Amino acid sequence: MRPYVKEISNHFDRRIGKRLYALTELNWYNFNSSGNAFALPIEGGDLINLGSPGITGNDIVTHAIGGKFKPRSNIEAGVAWEYPMTARQGLMKDRLTVDFIVRY
Repeated sequence: MRPYVKEISNHFDRRIGKRLYALTELNWYNFNSSGNAFALPIEGGDLINLGSPGITGNDIVTHAIGGKFKPRSNIEAGVAWEYPMTARQGLMKDRLTVDFIVRY
């Protein structure tokens, strides 16, 4: 059995000039049930579902800050740094996310 994880996320961004956006995000992961797949005392968060026992009721809250650059209407590149705000971290200590999007 794998645990059930509820995630609530909020994303806010603000345009700065014509092509640059500043952004911030808050993410909350709440583990509503435990699993029984592995006897690990850690959750995988949004990275991997480990099916760990004994995690019912655990919460992890993270914050991310970053920016997006949109040089054309169909191209954007972004970077964000995410870190946990709760004492419980799971696999999350720090995370750097980079994306590049081309729409056609």
